[in-house]
Amino acid sequence: MAGPGKPGPIFWYKEGNLVTLSVSPPFWHPAFSQGFILDWDGVLAETKLNFAPIREKYFGGEFVPLLEAAQSLPPERREDLNRDIYDLEMAGAETAEAVPGAFELLNWLEEGQKPWCVVSRNCRDSIHLAAARCGLPLPTVVKSRDEPPVKPEPEALWSAAIALGVPFEKCLMVGDFLYDLVGARRAGMRAVLVQRPRAEWKHWADVSFDRLTDFVASLKAPEPLVPWEYASLAEEKGREKLAERAGHRVLLSGKDPLILPKALSLAERGILLFALEDGGPLSAEQWKNMPAIPPSLLDQPLVPVLQSLLSFRYPLAEIADGADGRPSLREGEGLDRLLGKIP
Repeated sequence: MAGPGKPGPIFWYKEGNLVTLSVSPPFWHPAFSQGFILDWDGVLAETKLNFAPIREKYFGGEFVPLLEAAQSLPPERREDLNRDIYDLEMAGAETAEAVPGAFELLNWLEEGQKPWCVVSRNCRDSIHLAAARCGLPLPTVVKSRDEPPVKPEPEALWSAAIALGVPFEKCLMVGDFLYDLVGARRAGMRAVLVQRPRAEWKHWADVSFDRLTDFVASLKAPEPLVPWEYASLAEEKGREKLAERAGHRVLLSGKDPLILPKALSLAERGILLFALEDGGPLSAEQWKNMPAIPPSLLDQPLVPVLQSLLSFRYPLAEIADGADGRPSLREGEGLDRLLGKIP
């Protein structure tokens, strides 16, 4: 039976026939995320902030990230900028309104016992004032720019995941701006974009919803979605081929000096289940053939090293038990045929 955070079967009708779909790898849906990290302004509260006059005043109208660009200003000028940002946010909070669907989203989280928090680039005072004006409840964990680092720095989201007690790869970032999406990508988290139907940076999100109410409706009736890392592969090969590849387990040799780049290459092409033969510690040769990993992993057990390497880029991939009954393939003709190298 499906439970909180556990994917289950989805039933729907196609041409009069009952079809069963499973929201399981290689497919995904935000409803089964274990921790929810929500942006504040534009996602839960609408304050209609317009930073264009401030950018014009301090940066000649250039579209720069204000908090980061402030570091380039002289100390006195930086203080003036921070004061102007604070005043604008507080003025917006005075007239804040709940985003349509915000209460429904929080009710869904509460009913599903989903841990959630707020991570915002706004100041803490404006968040609390806007929440009071809107009647929106705030969670125990609220991270504002007063508690750096801030999005899109991944540490901002990792610290939120730690506070929720949820592994970062099981968390979902819900936002309405580029920094939310880039921050999620940097942190190895899923990302949902809401309230920005014409955004040019939708491609950073796993899925986007024109309105928050559409997102809530999808949470209540989840269907299999292709995650961000497999969007181009599904477009090229089709969802059925993606599902076929994900249904096979590939056996890797722990003695192979190229095991790490091979696993990443296979995961990139839709292989999500791996089993390890002759697993041992990470050898010096294996480490040298994967320059991106730190030397501190030398001589560490290969299974967790491989799982950690896969998690950031391909969070659905896992090192599986070799006795789970799934079809198993080794390198060679069977695997080549599955990947389309052999007609």
